[in-house]
Amino acid sequence: MLPKKIHDRKVKLDFQNTVISGPKGVGKTFLVFNFLENFKGKYKYMDFSDYREKNFDFSGIDLLILDNFDFSIDIPPVTTFIITDKKTDIEGFKNIELKALDFEEFFSFDNSQSITHSFDKFLKTGNLPRSIYLEDYFKEEYLKDLFELLPFNKEILKFYFSHIGEKFTLYQIYQILKKHIKISKDSFYKTTNELIEKRVIFEVNKFNSPKSPKKFYAYNFAFKNILTNRKNILLTFENIVFLELNEDEIFYKDTLSFYIPKKRLGIMVMPFANEEILEEKLKKVKDVDKVQVITISNEFEFEWKNFEVEVTPFWQWRFAE
Repeated sequence: MLPKKIHDRKVKLDFQNTVISGPKGVGKTFLVFNFLENFKGKYKYMDFSDYREKNFDFSGIDLLILDNFDFSIDIPPVTTFIITDKKTDIEGFKNIELKALDFEEFFSFDNSQSITHSFDKFLKTGNLPRSIYLEDYFKEEYLKDLFELLPFNKEILKFYFSHIGEKFTLYQIYQILKKHIKISKDSFYKTTNELIEKRVIFEVNKFNSPKSPKKFYAYNFAFKNILTNRKNILLTFENIVFLELNEDEIFYKDTLSFYIPKKRLGIMVMPFANEEILEEKLKKVKDVDKVQVITISNEFEFEWKNFEVEVTPFWQWRFAE
């Protein structure tokens, strides 16, 4: 059954064999439903998470959709969309790795008339498409249910989602976890690698220092709200900004939230920036041509002699891209 209202995503499907991958809740199936609105041929949809008996007769169809596909059957010789949680290379198939909504998509989905009001909702609600359509008192339950459906060790998952933006080595995390749960080192590293591979969490290394503690971010920053009472607007905001960065290589420095070396670009995430604090921080920054200071709402002109500095509210920074 199609949802009542489907919005366009930036990623588009066309009529060719495609693997659509991404974590739970990012809108993979909705992306297919959106394509089907204007599809004129005959299609068959099969959900492999459905326990009911399946009909494997594929004759007479133009398009086959295999949702939650477990590769338990051979892919028939018909144009096929495969929906899965892990990027999988299949000969003759293109890959689409779908992320949760970026803020521009969220704003287009949202009914708010004001960008700033929409951002307030984004900060509280998170970036998953379905959350937008739920009443406020159902949103937390939806996140809890989705968290339980994620097929990973819940204590490991809880740690990463609860500590977004904090700096840890993997060994430190393992030492913390083994005090509370029975877990082997191999199991912990295997799960962490799987979480990164499936884009559930993202790791950011310190520039030119791969053995230093890493920073980790979640594919949906709102999970933290249901897992811990520890609030940290800076780190949540950092997670939001990170997810908006479409860069292959992102690092951090002691002086910068993020550093993109190929552009010699530094990014400082400062929700409530002011000129005095910013000036002190900039004195320590090196090896950049430009620093973008991303705030929640503050905006002011700032002159700096060593490199270009731009202080911009998040929504303005995002829509300027």
